[in-house]
Amino acid sequence: MSDLQKAMHDWADRMPAGEPPIAELVGAGTRSRIRRRVGAAGTATLALAAVVGVALSTGGTTPSGSTEAAGPVAAPVSPALELAAAATSTAESSFAFKIASTLTLAEWQIDHVTTTCTGALDPANNSGYVSGGLFETRLVDGHSYVRKDTLWIDRGKGTLAGSMLCGDSKAPAAISANPATALKSLQKAGDVTKTAGGYTFTADEVRGKVKVASGKITEFTYTIDSKVTKDYPAYTRETTMTFGSYGKAVSVKKPL
Repeated sequence: MSDLQKAMHDWADRMPAGEPPIAELVGAGTRSRIRRRVGAAGTATLALAAVVGVALSTGGTTPSGSTEAAGPVAAPVSPALELAAAATSTAESSFAFKIASTLTLAEWQIDHVTTTCTGALDPANNSGYVSGGLFETRLVDGHSYVRKDTLWIDRGKGTLAGSMLCGDSKAPAAISANPATALKSLQKAGDVTKTAGGYTFTADEVRGKVKVASGKITEFTYTIDSKVTKDYPAYTRETTMTFGSYGKAVSVKKPL
């Protein structure tokens, strides 16, 4: 085995399984609030369905001036549930993305290293790709491949959340930016404020803002200030993701 092949296998082996922790960070400290919201208003889908159902059942059915009761009025949908609905709609569609992510991890001599990536994903076929810097990854019908320089490694079965990684080559997968995981995290965001063009949110160790158009997310910017854990030293990651080309076919070929 050549030095390059050995290095690639070592790199692939040290990439921990699982998804980047942004979903856990966004959800931390908000679970009790979400449970209260769920008890009062149901899930995002049920809340939005209730609004639509009331509109359909009452709109245009009561003559003007009638004293007949119009029926119950649905409670307003909270910004958190609106954002969750937009994140779900985006995650269920194919789309192209761009990522610019800056990592600072002093203990590992990573000082404001910025990685830029482009790619696309198709959840219906569990396929996608991301390229940028030294690495490229492809997911073809649920099968994952990783390239460094000209060498491809077959990593077996994979998922979009585990494969669409954009990060510095020195950093493990768990602290890389990932659009599939980022959208999942927004479905759990608790402290959400509605703005003119979208939403802002805060949670333990993470804060961000989201732009929404036509019910889908067009830009997601967030900052993670992670404290020391048993797995990693303290680090900061500043990431901006842009999304587009919703619903278009994504062509990904097997590299081997």
